[in-house]
Amino acid sequence: MTFSRNFKTVEGINKLISNLSEDKTIVYTYGAWDLLHPGHVSFIHKASMLGDFLIVATVSDGPIRKLKGSDRPIQCAADRAKVVSSLRFVDAGIIQKEYDPSEILLSLERVNILTKGDDWKNIPGQKTIEKLGGKLVKPKYTVGYSTSDTVSKMTGKPKKIAGEPK
Repeated sequence: MTFSRNFKTVEGINKLISNLSEDKTIVYTYGAWDLLHPGHVSFIHKASMLGDFLIVATVSDGPIRKLKGSDRPIQCAADRAKVVSSLRFVDAGIIQKEYDPSEILLSLERVNILTKGDDWKNIPGQKTIEKLGGKLVKPKYTVGYSTSDTVSKMTGKPKKIAGEPK
């Protein structure tokens, strides 16, 4: 099955961006999106409202495992990317190899806004987006939804506190 908004390379996304007028705002966000829940959907929708074209990256399995533990992610990156890219307010999806989005941000034809939830202090990619002349926007975190809480309920194991990438 082909997902037309799920891209394997930045070049495909750049083709879409090149067809947008210069006054359109390009927004980029990223995350694990493991066991997509209403908090994720709310955040991604908020990100879409910041501009005209939303790129959502799914962080690959290795960095998620390093950050959240050996039992995560629950779903592989390709499956997580398919799910998140299927949301109607996502214009393009891609798998991000590292937790830091800088490599992709630097490869995009243009990007104006990087967004991550306000529950994060250290935002990988912040320096890069600012260097590119863009800005970081931190929408409000949706309280009450957590993949880690869901996994804990499903497995009966205590919730692991992962923290943020360095």
